[in-house]
Amino acid sequence: MTAQVDLHEVPSDAFLKVETRGIDAIPDAERHGRPTELGFLWAGAFVNYASLLTASLLTTYYGLGVWDGLLAVLFGTLAGAVILGLLSNTGPKSGQPQIVFTRRIFGKRGAFPGAVLTLFLGVGWFAVDTVIAALAGVQLLQVAGVRPDVAGKFLFPWVLVIAAVSVVVAVYGHRTIKVFETFGAVAFAAFSLLLFALLAGQMHWTVGSTASGADYPGAFVLGVMSCFALVASWYPFASDYSRYLPARSSVRAVTWWPIVGVTLPMLLLGLFGLLLPTIDPKLASDSGVLAVITRHAPAAVAVPFFAFVILGEIWANYLDVYTAGLVTQTLGIRLKRWQTALAAGILGAAIATVAVVIWDFHLFYEDFLILTYLWAPAWAAVVLLSFFVFGQGKARPALLAWVIGTAVSLVFVNYPNLFSTAFPGAHFLNQPLIDALHGADISGIASVVVAAGSYIGLRKVMA
Repeated sequence: MTAQVDLHEVPSDAFLKVETRGIDAIPDAERHGRPTELGFLWAGAFVNYASLLTASLLTTYYGLGVWDGLLAVLFGTLAGAVILGLLSNTGPKSGQPQIVFTRRIFGKRGAFPGAVLTLFLGVGWFAVDTVIAALAGVQLLQVAGVRPDVAGKFLFPWVLVIAAVSVVVAVYGHRTIKVFETFGAVAFAAFSLLLFALLAGQMHWTVGSTASGADYPGAFVLGVMSCFALVASWYPFASDYSRYLPARSSVRAVTWWPIVGVTLPMLLLGLFGLLLPTIDPKLASDSGVLAVITRHAPAAVAVPFFAFVILGEIWANYLDVYTAGLVTQTLGIRLKRWQTALAAGILGAAIATVAVVIWDFHLFYEDFLILTYLWAPAWAAVVLLSFFVFGQGKARPALLAWVIGTAVSLVFVNYPNLFSTAFPGAHFLNQPLIDALHGADISGIASVVVAAGSYIGLRKVMA
């Protein structure tokens, strides 16, 4: 597919002009664009180092091989992307941001918890992406010849610069974000392919799984769910970026293009992430795959690649801060959208600063990835049933089904995997269940199934 950006603009949503719309519905007269643009917008969100890093966990920490790891990436990503694509249809039909739309389902008060959790997601992802970009900045300096001990001192300044640039673009709003996401995705993909080609000869393409016996299915499911979690964490953002599309937009196209935009980058960067640790497994385990690129890639390619890792995370940050600004308004804070976006960015930068000072980032990222999305699959199941099947929501059954689905998901979380470093030797209440599942984390699957079943049943009982 060829990058396309609809050049039609309206005064409230123009390139490099501050978007004037907040959480109000977009009028029909201001609707513009085509569903194909969603493919490139979501590609921009996933053509970045976070996708590569997530896949690298499967070979570095979970014990999967290259090709079964890629299969896990495919299963998890595709399952998550289908739901994201379906959720995107609420935008053209309503013209509203995702959390505002859910007031029709959960009620105004019932949508409040979703707004709070989405704000946490947006700010949290802003912090994560900012740290990733700052770490790439440190590696960039090392490749350019700066001593590692000196380059490391620039981590905090990188955090501040990256956060500032990210917030500036997010303040401008929807149209500016869409243009930057489209062309940024193409540029980052090109450099990734070039680096991949140059390192291909050093990669061990036939590395198999180190997990064996009954532990292997558990490792595979854990890999699937990590990729599913990466996509699912975007669910509350879905219609924020489709609400400007005309109401007559094809349901099939609005669903299909986010699926393509998410799945293709995850597969390509996923393969890259699975293979990079095979070049230098110990270095990847100790310092992450960015360090592998620093040591083994030609400087002439590594330098621009790290530059685009930084830019790729900034592009993802646009979406994080934009949605965080919208949901802040949903919470009743009487500020303009650009003001709430600015405030969310400042908070995210503060969290990023704490993250680089206190935590081991790779462990922090793994924990964040699993824990922050737990409520979203159950929430999405209720929203989609209300929208596509029942045509309207019923607040009490909807809210109760969401709570039940989320509560059940907590039973299936692999807490030992998440907190083994922070709490070595700790015994968790669900330890016997996780041991019986050989480490498999099926919390996301459980939440969707239980929430959907509960909602269907409760609508009948509480009619």
